[in-house]
Amino acid sequence: MDYDYRIVAFIDILGFTNSIQKSENDREEFQRILTCLNGLKDFFISEKDSYEIDAEREYCADTQIVQVSDCIIFSRLYQEQGGIYQMLSDCAFATHLLISNGFLCRGAIKYGKMYHKGTTLFGKAYIDAYLAEQNEKLPIIKFSNDIFEIVRQFPFPVNKPIAEWEVDFVKKNCKMLDTGEYYIDYFTDYDDLVGEVGLASIHYNKLREIIVKGLNLPNTCSAYEKYLWAAKQFNSSTAEIFQLRKVNI
Repeated sequence: MDYDYRIVAFIDILGFTNSIQKSENDREEFQRILTCLNGLKDFFISEKDSYEIDAEREYCADTQIVQVSDCIIFSRLYQEQGGIYQMLSDCAFATHLLISNGFLCRGAIKYGKMYHKGTTLFGKAYIDAYLAEQNEKLPIIKFSNDIFEIVRQFPFPVNKPIAEWEVDFVKKNCKMLDTGEYYIDYFTDYDDLVGEVGLASIHYNKLREIIVKGLNLPNTCSAYEKYLWAAKQFNSSTAEIFQLRKVNI
């Protein structure tokens, strides 16, 4: 037994503590939490069938997922072919499932030495992802530019002759921050990565509701800044693309 070299995503549900407090006396809030967490579990945490096991062997893959309360952690082998695309797709789906249930999230993707089998996980990559998530101010899942180099090294087998195409394909739904780091652009990616074509406007109206509710917080609290940032992204991209009302700021 030894460490693997893995890519790990640590995702945390924002506002979960306040939601828990509210749920103690509000049955609808209790049900919202339960529905959300069961949705994550039902989609991501399941026994692998023989087809999935064979596919993982073919692509040098070993997908591990664990959910603990308001956190979900994905990890994959660094050398998985097409692994970054799969990782970002999983993160995008989790983000939009949370939006459907009225939550935003925050997270970070890192890579390095890590042991992860089932519910047992430890190693520097996990610690780095956890700390990066804790230190992040914005409601995003963030990662470094190095991630795209891993795409070049380990594209899907069919894309080996055109690895740069896969890099561009992955970058399509990512956005760069002023720091040079990137995040999954959940303000525009619903049709491409998650939902059925034509339903995006309905889904993004839910995102608008979350942001509007968040902006009702006192503008002196740190959470308000997160929703203000999200409102600006929504107005500059989501509202324009999907013909939705902008958020009043």
